[in-house]
Amino acid sequence: MQFGVPQFTDVEDKLIGPLTLKQFLVLLVTGGLILMFFSLLKLSVFFFFFAIPIGLLGLLMAFGKFNGLPMLSYFPAFISFYLKPQVRVFKREELNTNMTFKVEKKEEPVAPKTDVASESRLKKLAYLLDQKTSEEKQLLNKE
Repeated sequence: MQFGVPQFTDVEDKLIGPLTLKQFLVLLVTGGLILMFFSLLKLSVFFFFFAIPIGLLGLLMAFGKFNGLPMLSYFPAFISFYLKPQVRVFKREELNTNMTFKVEKKEEPVAPKTDVASESRLKKLAYLLDQKTSEEKQLLNKE
């Protein structure tokens, strides 16, 4: 039994006409705010002073995109940015601690003496390894 793998999971479903649920709710809240200002202020200059910016902000939140994400997803970060303090002041406190250091004299380690026999043995080993690599190079070049 095979199951279909969901595709296009990053695309939201259109629930109400061409609008997603989030877009519809944002436009509903924006329309409610504009209706509230209309009932309070009627058609005066103050109504347009408040209604036009709120309407534009609502349209931007519902349909605007920035970096491929809807503007509504940036709204919580925007609010938290403005609610948190922005000024960070660093004050260095003076440390008045008196430190004393105790220095102990250590004996210097004596380097071990190398035998002439072990040194010549290392030279022989290095020579043999060099010979092997040259033989390998010759074999590779022949092929």
